[in-house]
Amino acid sequence: MKTTLRTRKLEELNWMEFKRIVPKKTDAVLVPVGTIEAHGVTGLGTDNQIPLSIAERIAGPVNALIAPPIHYGITKSLLPYPGSVTVLPDTFERYVFEVAAGLSDAGFARIVFMNGHGGNTDALKNVSLRLYREKKTYCMVVDWWTLCAEEIKQVYGHVGGHGGTDETAMVQADHPEQVRRKDYSKEMAFLAQPGLAAVPFPGSIILYKQDEGYPDFDPARARELMAAVCASVEKVLLDVFRRWSRIR
Repeated sequence: MKTTLRTRKLEELNWMEFKRIVPKKTDAVLVPVGTIEAHGVTGLGTDNQIPLSIAERIAGPVNALIAPPIHYGITKSLLPYPGSVTVLPDTFERYVFEVAAGLSDAGFARIVFMNGHGGNTDALKNVSLRLYREKKTYCMVVDWWTLCAEEIKQVYGHVGGHGGTDETAMVQADHPEQVRRKDYSKEMAFLAQPGLAAVPFPGSIILYKQDEGYPDFDPARARELMAAVCASVEKVLLDVFRRWSRIR
């Protein structure tokens, strides 16, 4: 059931508003999760901006609130690039669990981790299982770039690389000022190859297939991708929520 609210952002509600909303009007919350690391010519917070943008677009249609993002995650091979930050995996997992447990105690029975960084995925899956075992809270982890690979191919003809086609476009759709095209050079990109591991990785744009995944910079296609990704994520969440309702 869709509900009209003054704001979907948890941090913008006072405690009295929250009490009237959770869990009576909704017991679902979207938690954007990312990290701080180099992404070609987009901001160090790219992995935080994208899941928050998606959450802001779909929170109304899926009737969920949006928790404040978890900005610091598990950065690995790009850590040596200036400005990149990491936390240890066990620290990250414990912290995210405690945040999610707090949200569960506050009245949320469904938690969706809107993840923007692949390095976080395994820890978030662990948190989801633990949260059910200890709190009986339903959880899911959404890695938008994997879930929406077909949408990316439909718009660009191929999937994007780290800091490349898809991530640059998703930032450009909402934060065009965060895309510094003047700093771009194809030399920033490097192909991930089996059998090669390097720290730092030789490029802040990581290609996963030869000559595919470079930034596109077309604003119209960026908006098209954002719309397609959000439509796909919204559809999946609604379907999962519907199926969850049969077991809750």
